[in-house]
Amino acid sequence: MYRMDFTSTVRKNVTLTLFALFLLLCIFSLMIGSTFHIAEPPKTFLGIDNTAQTQQERTAFLQSLGYSPIAESEEQSQITIPIEFGDVYERYNELQAAMGGDLSLYRGASCTRYTYTDEPTGLRLDLIVLNGRIIGGDECTLALDGRMDPLSVKS
Repeated sequence: MYRMDFTSTVRKNVTLTLFALFLLLCIFSLMIGSTFHIAEPPKTFLGIDNTAQTQQERTAFLQSLGYSPIAESEEQSQITIPIEFGDVYERYNELQAAMGGDLSLYRGASCTRYTYTDEPTGLRLDLIVLNGRIIGGDECTLALDGRMDPLSVKS
């Protein structure tokens, strides 16, 4: 006489179903990961060589725009450009677009923000650096009713 063990069959089916779902999730994750690519920074920003691996290169970049950054005022912080832009990042990216930049190309990238003080004006100068190249920045005041503007060539 043949007897079927119902509990064993159900366990096998549940195990096979879970394994198949796991494989599908792995394949889906690989597909998404392979389509997400952070762009390589260009060789210039605002028409100027944007190499920024050293403090000297970063301050030289700002000086070539007409700013007078105080090298000793340099502050450094790690930032991650969000994958999904909220209102604040959308507005900040519009500021970058005014300089010919586009931070949406670098969504998800881990960058370094370098901040300097401009000697004659007291403005705060920010540079966003990815892979040793400047990809964005701004000039701003620290007042509560302050302003933020794109970096620009000073006359």
